[in-house]
Amino acid sequence: MYENAKPNIEKIIELVKLCPDSLQEKCFELLLSAYLESLKPKISPVAPAVPAATMPLSPATPATAVQSGNFGVPDSIKPRLTSLAGRKKVPLERAANLFDFTADPITYHAYVIPGTRKSEKTRNVALSLALKSYVLNGTWMADWKEFRAACVDQNCLDLPNMASIMAHDWFKSVDKNDGISLSSQGVTAAEAQFANMAGGATE
Repeated sequence: MYENAKPNIEKIIELVKLCPDSLQEKCFELLLSAYLESLKPKISPVAPAVPAATMPLSPATPATAVQSGNFGVPDSIKPRLTSLAGRKKVPLERAANLFDFTADPITYHAYVIPGTRKSEKTRNVALSLALKSYVLNGTWMADWKEFRAACVDQNCLDLPNMASIMAHDWFKSVDKNDGISLSSQGVTAAEAQFANMAGGATE
């Protein structure tokens, strides 16, 4: 470390001679200390992690939307949700905000199903679940167990009258084992309900 120190020490002595006699000792100490400090290996300080720039969140924008720049929509379902939102003139952000993409399986955020009578609400529950199924896997079919649980949540479960309630042209089939399958009229109604829930056009 000190192999080439002699020339530098001589330079320090020459500089010290330029100082007043009373300060030469102090000058020598300071210059020598600075020189020795300069010989020590330098360790670059580790820069603290800088958080990624964030946008202010609006009340309707989940944190996942900002992080991904994709409103939190998984790549596997984005094409269907984007297409559906486009057809119904719903901004993708509003469409995405209907769903909780952090849940497993993906589900809706809390909502109140439209309808004034139990029968209306029951049918609309089936439509909303079939639409969610379409977004997730491309099939317009509601799972029976999920349908029944959602009817309980929405206070519209009416098992004694279920057969007549679901005997509607929106549904191709209603089966406790196979689920509830939508007809073309049902798909149209489900898409309109989706637009209404997301605050877009319904026609």
